Amino acid sequence: MPSTLAAQLREWRERTESIDSVLRGQADRNEQLRHLSAATMDALHNIDAFGICTPEELGGSDLHPVAQLEVVAAVSCSDPAAGWNLMNGCQESAWLATRLPEATAQRLFDPKRSDWRFPVAAGGLAPVGEARPVEGGWIVNARSAWASGIHTCDYVLIHSYVTSDEPAPTSERPRVTVAAPREQVEIEDSWHTLGMRGTGSAHYRFDDLFVPHEMELANLELPPLRGEGFVTRPNPIFLVPAMCATSLGIARRALEEFATHAPSGQRRAYRGSIAERERVQHDIGEAQAMLDAIEGYGRNLCEQLHDTPLDSTEQAVRLGDHARSAYRWCNQTTERIVKTVHDHMGGADVFESSMIQRLLRDIQTSSQHVMPGDSAYVRLGRHRLGLEVAPGI
Repeated sequence: MPSTLAAQLREWRERTESIDSVLRGQADRNEQLRHLSAATMDALHNIDAFGICTPEELGGSDLHPVAQLEVVAAVSCSDPAAGWNLMNGCQESAWLATRLPEATAQRLFDPKRSDWRFPVAAGGLAPVGEARPVEGGWIVNARSAWASGIHTCDYVLIHSYVTSDEPAPTSERPRVTVAAPREQVEIEDSWHTLGMRGTGSAHYRFDDLFVPHEMELANLELPPLRGEGFVTRPNPIFLVPAMCATSLGIARRALEEFATHAPSGQRRAYRGSIAERERVQHDIGEAQAMLDAIEGYGRNLCEQLHDTPLDSTEQAVRLGDHARSAYRWCNQTTERIVKTVHDHMGGADVFESSMIQRLLRDIQTSSQHVMPGDSAYVRLGRHRLGLEVAPGI
């Protein structure tokens, strides 16, 4: 793989451009299926997209976070649902590769196998249900949600409380994260949503399922068992570049769609095309400035997340909260951009054939994720005011 950031950006720009037409052509199909189509997944696999966060020795490409940002943004611009599932899949797959026991990781992430295809993971990681220790592993009974990409993944993760006869507050109960092949997991038909319909982020269950120790992940709050570089950063830092990229891609697509529509689009109350109205020109100029700000902020943020030394827990917490607040700001600013475009589209935008209404639904839905929640600004404010901030989100 190219070693410099500039080389990574050049190569991956070519890769994402090579599948752009496929992703755009499958977007309606993904919306109808309520998960990604086989053609969409094949396109992403064909450019090895799901390995961008995983160490090279385990079949990945271990991209610089700025390159991660650009790859996921490009895919999100083509189809936000595909970009969201890529974001989720590349990160959870990296957890599998770097946190499973050595023998399991070498078996699953072995690019020398003739039939090998990069394994994709999905699953929610809020603690749910219970895992009972038994000989050789765990019996897991748990139901979780927000499993983006679960219909098309290879392995499903779940984070559960360990069964114990000793009473303890929830916050003090031991937990374990395990993975199981998708075929062993019950997927519920629950993903009927406002937006991000193509992500298939459904509920799922581990019903009295035996999971061997060989599929148990090392504690996600501790450094991984293997790998170097960005994958070793604490998760509130590691997760943000690809997450910010989903917003960036949506903002790019909104302005692209409007630039195509406005020169010939008309509204009955006004003469001439939509593009000829000075108010429209002002608002779109402002929206473009906001997009420029997201792009500059995103790149600068990724460089900080990659380069800043972390010599203490306090430094890691501060940088992670800085990252989360940036993601919240990117989400909010993208929503402003899409809303501006939506306001000027006119009647054409009320139909499901309009990409703008889909982008508006998608950004509003993605903003409900826990990472860009209100606590992101609250925690950053506490840092700024010199108040104590405990690890967490």
